[in-house]
Amino acid sequence: MNCKSIVIFGKGKSLLRCNKKMVDEYEDVAICNYPVLNDSFSKLVENKNITYHFANCSTFDSRYNDKVNKQLGIKNIINTNSLNSNIYKNYLKDKILFTENIREHYLTYFKNNYDLDPSTGIMALQYILDLKIYKKIMLVGYDNFKQHKQMYYYQVNEMNDKMKYLIHNNTITKNGELNIISGHCPIKTEQYLYDIIKKYNDINFKIISDMEFKYNNVNLEVI
Repeated sequence: MNCKSIVIFGKGKSLLRCNKKMVDEYEDVAICNYPVLNDSFSKLVENKNITYHFANCSTFDSRYNDKVNKQLGIKNIINTNSLNSNIYKNYLKDKILFTENIREHYLTYFKNNYDLDPSTGIMALQYILDLKIYKKIMLVGYDNFKQHKQMYYYQVNEMNDKMKYLIHNNTITKNGELNIISGHCPIKTEQYLYDIIKKYNDINFKIISDMEFKYNNVNLEVI
């Protein structure tokens, strides 16, 4: 069996604690929902190809155009929204990048097992686990949507234009804090994370997160 390593980037504030040396310990890179390509993020993936881009292809970020995708070395775009909502595919010329739609499969999985509406980051993690080729996984910026806490590693004025309605309806404050309890249920999401760390005890997990993990396990390192 091929035993590989991968880092999966979410967009939480804890991403700012990651550094290039940490990332370079991993072979593959996955990103979730169009991380803003500011200095904080760009330096982490410099000289790396992005194997998987797990993307809500409805509310896509137009900054991720064909040129940028080529510069980032993106190999696969995996849609985490419904198949009929792939507006992003119409935006790009390089349509061969679109490889799968995983939303329906993982909505069913998480509904049946956790009664959870999973975020893109959580679907991405389970997808990577289901590939059964990675024995070393680092999660970066998985902060679990804490209410009244900073939502992203970037400033509000850097947000994807299509997501700025969240500021206008006060879901996210003008200071970038999440103002509601997330529909992705932080309690159930946290339980899922505990369960997989216990279940996949042959995988070495490293997590850079603002979550307060109380679960001690030899295969888990929290930063």
